Amino acid sequence: MKLVCGIPTKNEEWIIGKTLNVLSKFCDKIVILDDNSNDKTEEICKSFEKVEFIKRYSKNISDTGMSAVGKIELFNHIKKYNPEYILMLDADEIPTPKFINFFNKIDKSINAWSVRFINLFKDEFHYRKDNFKTITGVNITHDPFLNNGWRKTILVKYDKNFNYKYNINKKIGGISKYHPSPENIPSPVINTEEFYVIHYGKINSTYTSGKKDKVYAEIEFAIGKGTLQERLTHHQLCRTGSGPNGPEYIECKKEWFWD
Repeated sequence: MKLVCGIPTKNEEWIIGKTLNVLSKFCDKIVILDDNSNDKTEEICKSFEKVEFIKRYSKNISDTGMSAVGKIELFNHIKKYNPEYILMLDADEIPTPKFINFFNKIDKSINAWSVRFINLFKDEFHYRKDNFKTITGVNITHDPFLNNGWRKTILVKYDKNFNYKYNINKKIGGISKYHPSPENIPSPVINTEEFYVIHYGKINSTYTSGKKDKVYAEIEFAIGKGTLQERLTHHQLCRTGSGPNGPEYIECKKEWFWD
């Protein structure tokens, strides 16, 4: 198959239908690796013709579909379809419509692409531009268009003869440096501005209510990254902080969204 997408899920009924509606427009197959969701995630996913839904079970809090162990499992499932290209996303990440034009004229000499992410804030029509430093000295960059704005290497040209690897002991939660793609992708790996990815996670109630702060803190504590209270405080400060003039919300461009 030409393009296969892989997505880890855990209770994503709030967004997964929206994501799959878009991905079904241009993906040949969508592989869902689910961390035993107990909401309607499975039901929604199985209603899409192109989806393969796979359940996984782990009692280890740091072993999720988004950890390196989970990414290895997901990548191995994707390989079964012998794709030309692999797209690795989370359930709340949707490429902008310009992806189709980009993919139709894709440069076959490139092995992977790093893409700019735009975090939605407040609602589905705005992102934030303010940047600040927390009282613990952590720099937070909300402006997605700065050089240090959030990017992920999400699109990989697949070579069935190459041994792709994830380093389970590397970085927070075991995520490889090319999160969420394998760490050893051969050059060239380049940045692209031809399309973006819209991230919906920060308008979800689990984020705005602070519930995600605890989830992140527990995972980081489990892998030895500080105390539980230290990590909880860190995420609370990152979520609630703002620039000197408060949060600066910018209206999203209509061209970033699908009809």
